[in-house]
Order: sequence, then C-alpha cells, then structure tokens
Amino acid sequence: MNRIQNCIKITTRVGALDLQVDSRFSNAFIIISGENGAGKTTLLRCLAGLEQAAGQLQFGNKIYMDSIAGFELPSGHRQLGCVWTDAALLPWLSIEKNILLGTESVDSAWLAKLADKFEISSFMQRKPHMLSTGEAQRAALVRAIYKRPSVLLLDEPFSAQAPAIRQRLRLSLKSMQAAMQIPVLMVSHDVEDARVLAHHHWRMREGKLLVDVAHIGMQQEMQA
Repeated sequence: MNRIQNCIKITTRVGALDLQVDSRFSNAFIIISGENGAGKTTLLRCLAGLEQAAGQLQFGNKIYMDSIAGFELPSGHRQLGCVWTDAALLPWLSIEKNILLGTESVDSAWLAKLADKFEISSFMQRKPHMLSTGEAQRAALVRAIYKRPSVLLLDEPFSAQAPAIRQRLRLSLKSMQAAMQIPVLMVSHDVEDARVLAHHHWRMREGKLLVDVAHIGMQQEMQA
C-alpha cells in the first residue's frame, strides 16, 4: 500500500450541522456511513470545494486548503473525480461525449477499458434520456474516473444498481483503485460495500467521525 499521507482536518457549519472531521490516511478505499443528516455528503462537498470550510486539506503532496496560510484551491483545480446522487449528465450529448467533455485528447484504450469494466460499452452513443437510472449512474462513474483524478469522491454510486451488477461493480472499482493508487471516499449504507471495498470504514454522527475502523487486511498490510 502506498504510504503517501492524506490529511483532512476541516470544520464548517451548514444549517444545524456542525461538521468537524480530523483524519490522516494513505491512498486507501474509505467507506463513509451514518444516519441521514450525519454530514456524509456535506463532507464530500467540502472536499470538492462546493461548501465553505476551514482547516487543512491535503492529498499526496498537493495542498487543497490551508486556512492558516489563507490558501484555498478553487473547486475546478482540485483534480477530483466526483459522482453525486444525481448523475448530472448533459442531455444534449451522447454518453461518450459526456465522458470526454473538457479533455484535450482522447485516450481510446483507457476509455474502452473503463466502458467495459463498468458495463456501459453498449450505450456509449446514446443520449442520457435513453438510459435507465442505473446505466446513467455507471456512466457518471466512468466520467469521474476517465480523467485519472488524484482523488475520487463517490456519493452512493451503486444505489440504483441491481444486486448482481452491484457485486461486479464493486470488484471493478476495487481493482481500479488498487491500480491507480488514489484515495477513494465513498458514501454508502450497504454493509457489503464496506466488507468488500473498505480499507477504512468511517462512521459519522452529527458531523463527527464516530468511529474510524481500519479493516484487518489493511492493518496487516500497513504493519508489513
């Protein structure tokens, strides 16, 4: 496991929610769970620069935010891959063009590999309105990964998937994270997601990390 350290030490207040998160971790797969209103999505939005927050935020050797130094990297410069609960695909573009939007050149081999692994190859030329909710969700996941982000933020990315597909997607995402060696922070209520994917399992309540569990496999790997 790559031991590059990532640091999240942020605070913010959104409505009645007082978010306070302080954690350091390697390039791990982190599952975040908790009751509705616990602050899971707000945490991801703070990391993406979509919510105001104070503190320190670092992934690898790149500083995203340092309030003491008065520095905050704008959202568009954070090299993030994000999947929110709404797939947010542009309706006038094909799925392929949605994925490639904003890229300077096309890596056809990488695109084909992702389309195959996440089971969207058969509808790359369709428009979003022609897709089921689960298909749109998978397309959004490929779009998030295609640009090879430094960090992947996922908010219930499998929620619309049938059980059999969901299991295959877990394995595809797990292998992709291992190959890319980037931190993945994924909100999920599914215990199977945590069992299969998590190096760490963060449980949140009222804006706080209630438990930060390092799974046994991760602990053994870090001690090796």
